[in-house]
Amino acid sequence: MNNLILCGFMGCGKTTVGHRLSRLLSMEYLDLDAEIEIESGLSIPEIFSQFGEDHFRDLEHRAIADIAKRISCVVSTGGGALTFARNVKVISPQDTVIFLDVPFEVCYDRIKDTGRPIVASNTKDQMRQLYEKRRSAYLAASSCRISGAVPADEAANAIRSHLGR
Repeated sequence: MNNLILCGFMGCGKTTVGHRLSRLLSMEYLDLDAEIEIESGLSIPEIFSQFGEDHFRDLEHRAIADIAKRISCVVSTGGGALTFARNVKVISPQDTVIFLDVPFEVCYDRIKDTGRPIVASNTKDQMRQLYEKRRSAYLAASSCRISGAVPADEAANAIRSHLGR
């Protein structure tokens, strides 16, 4: 089976749904940000702090290209990963990109106190604008969409049903 790539805004549940989906389908689970941290030896906040966003995005692109060579993985991407055309282009056409389309208020409530660099440096209104901008990119990149703030098990089962399994 090819990869299942989860995308969506920060706090939409990519990691939680990804873990549940990988268990449900007996597939390997990969978290893109964790892969970047392992490869670089730094946390995501450290990468941003020491080298800036452009460097992080280059690392992210390389990680997506590496993951695209694998099969049978459920992959949780970072919130901005699939908003860049170069990242979407390196995903295999056989992979399925799934957009977890969770309302902004739900996502924001989940991330507002997490210390993420992008959240700490932006107002709620700026985060809402970023959400709206990214949402159109997620829609363009995905072939499957799970809408609403549904429990992780329900989202994983909906994805499984979409795949016909």
